Amino acid sequence: MTKKPHLKLLLLLGITLLAAFLRLYQIDTIPPGGRYDPAYYGVDALHILEGERPIFLATNFGREVLFSYLVALCIAILGPVSYSMYLTSAIVGILTVPAVYLLAEELFAEEDGVLGDFGGLVSALALAVSYWHLNWSRFGVRAILLPLFAALTFFFLWRGLRTNARRHFVAAGFFLGLGAYTYQAARILPVLVVLAFAYFAAWRRCFRRQDSIHLAIVALVALIVFAPLAYYFVTHPGSFSQRIEQASVLDPSQELASNLKALGNGIVDILESLSFSGDEEPTTNLPGRPSLNGFFSILLCLGVFASLFRIKKPASQFLLSWLVVMSIPAILSQFGSIAKRMIGTLPAIMILIAIGTLVPWGKLNQWAARRGSRWARTLAIAILALIVAGFVYSAMLTYRDYFVVWARDPDLFTHFEVGPAAIGQYAGTLPPEENVYISPITPEHPAVIYYSHDRPGIKGYDGRVCMVVPGRALVGTTYVIVPGEDPNSLEALPTYFAQGGIVAQGPLHYGEPYFLAFRVPQGSEAAIAPSQPLEATWGSSVKLLGYDLDADSYRPGDTIHLTLYYQALEEMDRDYTVFTQILGPDNPATGGPLWGQSDSEPCQRAYPTSAWTTGEIVQDQFAIPLAADAPPGEYQLQAGLYLLETMTRLPASSAGGERLPGDAVLLGTMQVEE
Repeated sequence: MTKKPHLKLLLLLGITLLAAFLRLYQIDTIPPGGRYDPAYYGVDALHILEGERPIFLATNFGREVLFSYLVALCIAILGPVSYSMYLTSAIVGILTVPAVYLLAEELFAEEDGVLGDFGGLVSALALAVSYWHLNWSRFGVRAILLPLFAALTFFFLWRGLRTNARRHFVAAGFFLGLGAYTYQAARILPVLVVLAFAYFAAWRRCFRRQDSIHLAIVALVALIVFAPLAYYFVTHPGSFSQRIEQASVLDPSQELASNLKALGNGIVDILESLSFSGDEEPTTNLPGRPSLNGFFSILLCLGVFASLFRIKKPASQFLLSWLVVMSIPAILSQFGSIAKRMIGTLPAIMILIAIGTLVPWGKLNQWAARRGSRWARTLAIAILALIVAGFVYSAMLTYRDYFVVWARDPDLFTHFEVGPAAIGQYAGTLPPEENVYISPITPEHPAVIYYSHDRPGIKGYDGRVCMVVPGRALVGTTYVIVPGEDPNSLEALPTYFAQGGIVAQGPLHYGEPYFLAFRVPQGSEAAIAPSQPLEATWGSSVKLLGYDLDADSYRPGDTIHLTLYYQALEEMDRDYTVFTQILGPDNPATGGPLWGQSDSEPCQRAYPTSAWTTGEIVQDQFAIPLAADAPPGEYQLQAGLYLLETMTRLPASSAGGERLPGDAVLLGTMQVEE
């Protein structure tokens, strides 16, 4: 029946449509938001569409670039849809299903019986309903490319080994070379290419001159495609192995026994993750769910055992080697999702599941035919019904676990950073001339950048430790504040700008708006009133307006809370550090009058001076620890700015323009009591 190609294609189409439904259903809302890693690919895509042509991405610990180009293509075709990175990975996941079918058909091309008839279809069906593959198909990161490129590489390679047609070796080399632009684990694929040639040579009992030529074709084409990336790695030392070294479980400083134990633990973790207890990280898995359900785990075991019994066949040798070799990244890695590190094994595992399904049932069916009895045929039919029921069960379980259980977890709002994405979306709707401040989310967050469509002019500060306001709002200014993290800004803004008010709110998070938007009308003047007005300047860049102290007197060991108010007189291209000091009688511990000090870039580095705009006022908080043995008496507070790399202070001047000694501004005095 299935030898009819049209019927096979119809069945494959049905399986692919099933895969498409699972991978595209509600893709605009599940996953929600823009988690850090997926959003990074969206930002990459925006930069590519703006004209950048990276070969390798050094950001976010270093990443291969192909997925970012595909996201850019998706945006170019569909427009700036917010879920472009999720849609891109879903499409890649869909395409992997027919690719695995083609590979399995090629591996089983010489097989008779049900494995030859149904092997490709069952492999594709197993992948289509796999929770493991579905989850990563919808996650929006580059790792999903690896199963597709591995399947295509070995499909063309195996067809070339069977037919000796050189065009297939050229195609295999092309996909092998392009695979290097997908994910780090693809760098192991050449090992499997060599093993495939070796297994075929052993099966033929000779390694022919023609094999050498074909292997050279694969290697040459792969190297040509890989050449730009190879040049990047050569010209950027350390970029090739940076991420691998960071994640490796092996430690050269440890003894051999310790490293062997770490490897053993990695193997145990893989077995547990596959069939017993999967990753606990809720962003990449339903916590604790193994990569394979119980039914697929049994079929995988049967497939491995069947392949061991058929070990003389090159396909069996190759699949078992694939399973081992592509598990190496998971064995060697101590960080990240095991399922992600093992994603390169997915095509081999699905094909082994097909073997575990069809080889035992084929033997049973042959036995029933030889017996010729009704009960034997009934048994064979009953087992077939169980197999069909197992695949239906797997599909339903995958749907339930992903769309019903995992997708309805209210904590996905936090896990997938829906809030920062919503801030970015809102900021992207504001007029381009509008000034935008956000707190305490950093504007460099990739979700903010991507969902605002890389809107220029978004500035961020941390309202928990400082406040940033324009001295006079030359244009409309909007503050987007996360009140659950920064309640201070929303309390302070109405006191600074009585004309302003709340104009919008973000999505609900546990019943409360995630963000509130406070708009300051154009022309508004900031009502800044430090309790201790004091004017001074540092260079031509910064003007001191005054300060606040939390008390008039302190005890030894107390922490002095000081607030400085300074205004940018000009824009700066350097990041200066602010120092605040408590000075009193000679301190034997410091060899001078210093009894307490706190140094920090403004806003505890959340709003460096290079980000300041002319006219902005920064209200900055410092916590200065007073020495526990400080004697009672009067102490002085002083402050200044310096460049950390040179320790050079900005010149300090009084309101009258006189240069101040030590380039420090004397703020005032404080009393230390017994």
